[in-house]
Amino acid sequence: MKGKKLSLKDRLIISLDTNNKSDVVSMCRKISSKVSTLKLGLELIYGVGLEVIDTVKSFGYKVMLDAKLLDIPNTVKSAAEAIGGLGVSAVTIHTLGGRQMLEQTREILEKQSELRAKFRPLLFGVTILTSLDDKDLKALGFKEDFLYSVLSLAGIAIDAGVDGIICSPNEVDAIRQKFGTGFYIATPGIRLPEDAAGDQKRINTPEEAMSRGADFIIVGRSIITRKDVGGTIDLYLEKIERTLGHA
Repeated sequence: MKGKKLSLKDRLIISLDTNNKSDVVSMCRKISSKVSTLKLGLELIYGVGLEVIDTVKSFGYKVMLDAKLLDIPNTVKSAAEAIGGLGVSAVTIHTLGGRQMLEQTREILEKQSELRAKFRPLLFGVTILTSLDDKDLKALGFKEDFLYSVLSLAGIAIDAGVDGIICSPNEVDAIRQKFGTGFYIATPGIRLPEDAAGDQKRINTPEEAMSRGADFIIVGRSIITRKDVGGTIDLYLEKIERTLGHA
């Protein structure tokens, strides 16, 4: 799985942070197939409905369904079984649900793939949200800091057979050092130096994310709110290409 060659346009995943279908259609056109995959999150799923998946796919994009699944294993397994029929390329799940939940989700996606004779969605395990820092984790009852927590959760997810880990760009190198390269890493919390942090606390630049070992960077508002969406995408792709070329 991890040995698959990624093109430059695979490396940047754009998050459509909106709840309006007309905005989705407009953004699909503005992005103009400069990237391969668009991420559809909770705002869009609940605001428009799952039919938005077919809308995005009609423009030729792959879909990362950012469902952030988290519940008891049987409930998540049933949800994943339904997701297996949606034709998405990737789906996210919270690693906080534990190994059993993660394993059962992977297994049902594999089963659905075999029944439909189609590639199964890649399963990406979300570790600690980039909006949380050590102070937040302490308030939630965590005894250790976010780096320890991210590494622990990543280890559970990797042992459970997930395809990829989602973490902030600041934890990528530690994950690679501890667990190797046999899985993907996708990083939200990506900002250019001139961008506002917004509600993110653990952020970094696209160059830092890629140089530390990320396979994908996930960018939403920093691209889709720009007047020149296409030009901003080109800027991100140039930064990725330059960094990988020097790696």
